Amino acid sequence: MILEEHETIVRQIVDESNHEPKEAGKNRVLMKWRAKLEKEPPHLRLHQIDEIVREVRRRLGTAP
Repeated sequence: MILEEHETIVRQIVDESNHEPKEAGKNRVLMKWRAKLEKEPPHLRLHQIDEIVREVRRRLGTAP
């Protein structure tokens, strides 16, 4: 379950990813955001970042 406070982040990532025509571009966007979330305040914990990444992939239909 994605936390309500992370919903905005998920939507931003999904919106940005949807502008990429290819899967490689979508993955680049996701990895860029992942690195950004690790560094910027509020310094999310790794399991929180993983939850966000899983939710983005689910919404994009690219979940493994």
